[in-house]
Amino acid sequence: MAKDFLFELLKMLFTFVILLDPLGNIAPFLSVADRYERKTQLRILKEAILISGLVLLIFALGGYFILEFFGIAPGSFYIAGGIIFFTIALDMINSKPRARHSPESTLDPSETTMVAVFPLAFPLIAGPGMITTVLLYTASGHVSILTFCMVLIAMGIGLTIEYFVLRSATYLLKIFGSTGTFVLEKIVGLILAGLSVQFVYEGLQKLGIVS
Repeated sequence: MAKDFLFELLKMLFTFVILLDPLGNIAPFLSVADRYERKTQLRILKEAILISGLVLLIFALGGYFILEFFGIAPGSFYIAGGIIFFTIALDMINSKPRARHSPESTLDPSETTMVAVFPLAFPLIAGPGMITTVLLYTASGHVSILTFCMVLIAMGIGLTIEYFVLRSATYLLKIFGSTGTFVLEKIVGLILAGLSVQFVYEGLQKLGIVS
């Protein structure tokens, strides 16, 4: 039982970390935050992580009612999620190195919360892929308390990893270089492509199309 719990938790966490894409978010984060001093950068990042966590928690708690309201079967949502994951994977695989460009205009420090909300919290961190994944795990009417707890734990660990990676973005970029992060993103994209096909297969099973 404990071994199964740990395996499922690690599988869930691995999926979340891939979709959060902390290494791939280094360049976009720095392009937004580089204009601020270190203290302000950290405040923006903390706000972005907290807002992302709140958004994902809302979908985790209300996912079942959202699907019920629109009459969407869990199997159909699995297939839709797999398609979304595959498009994200293709973007990762076909993407070109992302340069850091700081806009010429400088935002007022009072507007940093808005920066934390958009584009950092959404769509960079709590993007469509993460929201869809949380719904996939929690929107079934037969979700156990154990599964729900695993989602919360994996989500918390994933966002913590995202925070510490982006907190160290400048140093990591020096260590890996733009080429290193670019190659890692391609590898992650290939893994996500495989996961997307698995989700589609599970969706077909839930709909009774595949035995």
